[in-house]
Amino acid sequence: MLRVVPPEVFRTPINARQDSAMIDVAEVIDQRPLSALQILVLFLAGLTIVLDGLDIQAVAFAAPAIAADLGLQRASLGPIFSAGLVGMALGSMLMGPVADRYGRRFSVLLSVSAFGSFTFLTAFASNSAELLAFRFLTGLGLGGALPSLVVLVGEYSPKRIRAICAGVVLAGVPIGGLVGGLLATWAIPRFGWPSVFLIGGGLPALMLPLLWLKLPESIRFLVGRGASGAARVRGIMLRIDPEGDYGSGAVFVDAHPPAEALSRGVPIGKLFGDGVARDTLLLWAAFFTNLMGIYFLVSWIPTLLVDAGYSIAKATSASVALNSGGAFGLVGLGWIVNRFGIPVRYVIAAALLIGSVHVALVGMLATNLTLMLMAVFVAGIFVMGTQGQLFNLGSSLYPTEVRATGLGWAVGIGRIGSVLGPLVGGALILIGLGIPVYFGFFGALLLLGAVAVLCMRREPKTALPGASCADVQPERSVLIARSKHRS
Repeated sequence: MLRVVPPEVFRTPINARQDSAMIDVAEVIDQRPLSALQILVLFLAGLTIVLDGLDIQAVAFAAPAIAADLGLQRASLGPIFSAGLVGMALGSMLMGPVADRYGRRFSVLLSVSAFGSFTFLTAFASNSAELLAFRFLTGLGLGGALPSLVVLVGEYSPKRIRAICAGVVLAGVPIGGLVGGLLATWAIPRFGWPSVFLIGGGLPALMLPLLWLKLPESIRFLVGRGASGAARVRGIMLRIDPEGDYGSGAVFVDAHPPAEALSRGVPIGKLFGDGVARDTLLLWAAFFTNLMGIYFLVSWIPTLLVDAGYSIAKATSASVALNSGGAFGLVGLGWIVNRFGIPVRYVIAAALLIGSVHVALVGMLATNLTLMLMAVFVAGIFVMGTQGQLFNLGSSLYPTEVRATGLGWAVGIGRIGSVLGPLVGGALILIGLGIPVYFGFFGALLLLGAVAVLCMRREPKTALPGASCADVQPERSVLIARSKHRS
């Protein structure tokens, strides 16, 4: 049946809406159980992020063998680690506006094509300059894919399980690292370090046809295009809610209609308007410190442990422990937020506090493999696991028309931290301060991210992605189409 939003809330004259029903797609998504289409979006996004995670960490797994093969000093690996991360920072910033203007689907396809192609070409690098170039170009694609996929998942997920869905798909990054670590342990002794990049580049190429055929465009992006996107919206709505009334008279709206914004472009300045400037800067600080710590751990753990006397297999097991903890944390922290309703910023702050202590413990326990692996696993839970909730927090700050831009810039600023992580780690190694100091420094850095999150507003002024129209648009009248069987 149809539920009419009370007229005292909305101001549109009744004669302006008597011939059509206005359907809030966000509310339909929030109130319906997950459909096969939404599950497909989660699956495709998660699988793509697994490949993203594998290619992000491929160079770290191969680094000891690359250094030996090309005659590189350990500290000189820092710029090679960071080259891909510089590309990721730029990719996040550049592809966010592309996604907001041309669609999340287009951005994902372009990004996957880029990181797959250049990961494959990395296998043929014969010197450090070529490695730097290929890792930078790979990073452009890696950085562009993740924000668009997370936004797409958020827009297709009901509000009640959005935190869990974000955690599940973001768990693909450490799962990709876990798979990459196991792959490197098996492949490098048999086929050499180029094999990691051949496999890491070939898998995205196989994934592209599936994404082209099956990945839908963001329904909210299509709603924002007005009449030009109405037919595609209708088809998607019927797949989400087959029993709904979505006939030719239906007009689809969202809690944040972006049509006007799209017509003027998506200026970065909107991230500093409408009272969100302070939170934008603090969100950037949280992403910056968190990713700086993560990529120090991801990049340097295998090499530092090999230098400490461990075999490549045992050193790689620490990377597997880190990524296993990260996968567990991404899902577990999302479950905590969803189950207990704890404000996301408090969960993030507590996780960073626990994670910082265990990062420091990794350095102190480096001579005891078992205890060190336990500390690495816990650090993975609370440091890598925080990423999912940072995305969740960031999604609440911005409306649909700038959400991908907002998250893209937050991740892009975070990538600057990720670039500095390996470089600062390399500088500390050159000074020779010792493993406890290296890990202690980055443990302390993570505390700054906890402070930044605690200084954000308790509640965002802009509505959450799944907010009702009454929360956002008191001037617009909306009729909600219901399934025939609902009361």
